[in-house]
Amino acid sequence: MINNPFIKTEPIIKRRKNPEGEYANLDTSELLDAVRKSAHSPHRADLDLLLDVFLTRYDKRQSDLEQSRADLDSLNKNLEQRIEEEIQLREENHKMYEQQAKMAAMGEMMDAVAHQWKQPLNALSLMGDLLKEEYSAGNVDQAYIDEMTGLAQAQIEHMVNTLTEFRNFFRPKDKAESFGIKRCIQSVMLLVNDEFMQNNINIHIKAQKEILLTGIENEFKHLILNIINNAKDAFNERDIKQRDIYIDFYQEDNHINLEIEDNAGGIPEDVIHDIFKPEVTTKPEGKGTGIGLYMSMQIANKLNGSLSVTNTDKGARFLLEILLHHY
Repeated sequence: MINNPFIKTEPIIKRRKNPEGEYANLDTSELLDAVRKSAHSPHRADLDLLLDVFLTRYDKRQSDLEQSRADLDSLNKNLEQRIEEEIQLREENHKMYEQQAKMAAMGEMMDAVAHQWKQPLNALSLMGDLLKEEYSAGNVDQAYIDEMTGLAQAQIEHMVNTLTEFRNFFRPKDKAESFGIKRCIQSVMLLVNDEFMQNNINIHIKAQKEILLTGIENEFKHLILNIINNAKDAFNERDIKQRDIYIDFYQEDNHINLEIEDNAGGIPEDVIHDIFKPEVTTKPEGKGTGIGLYMSMQIANKLNGSLSVTNTDKGARFLLEILLHHY
């Protein structure tokens, strides 16, 4: 049969198979473009399908977004809780380390006081025996008694000064005050002088001019004591004959620097970078806790400073750098 071109026939509309599934495979930009094209079409079926797919996808994305926000809020809350727990744990650990450091320092200081008292007690005992012998020999007169009394009083005063310094050393202070670095070092030397003499350790204070520093003096004493006691232990462990510790301090621009250097052989390279971490020590097992230098670093931070260490050709050199406040 021949088609007559002058006879109008109804157009044949070919529908897509499973148009919803076909549209569902379009990305968002293609879907929007199809919506625009279908908006001008006389057939609304495709447009309805397109809009349905678009709205379904929009609803799903909104639902996913809300779920993501809920998950994010939950994650943030968990993260905040974990941060708070971690901060609390660190504070508890710091307090524990601080208490351990105080107990260790107290034990060392008790030893120092015992060494400081041993010599004057021996001297007083010797004076008593000598006085008894001289009295038996009839050689005691007022001048002799005055001389012996003066010597005894000097020994007793030395013991009292040691005990006073020991009590001040562990007296808690929270308020920062101005103190002289040289005088502070000399106070520490008063406590350890006899013990270091017994160990044949010479301490040389190189700085001549006093420098004032603002902070908690007893904490600063702890820092110095920790470092020189580490040097003392290193001298004894390595059986070094010539034993010297040099302490110097000076102001440089807006910094105050304190240097403590020894000739005790230095710190092993495998631990020197971790030496300020808690529980890191170069001492044999059971001989040290590794808390002293960790607390020294904490004290340095409170002074608005930093503490570092390097090895020299003869030993270790600690450097405390304190940034001065300018108002």
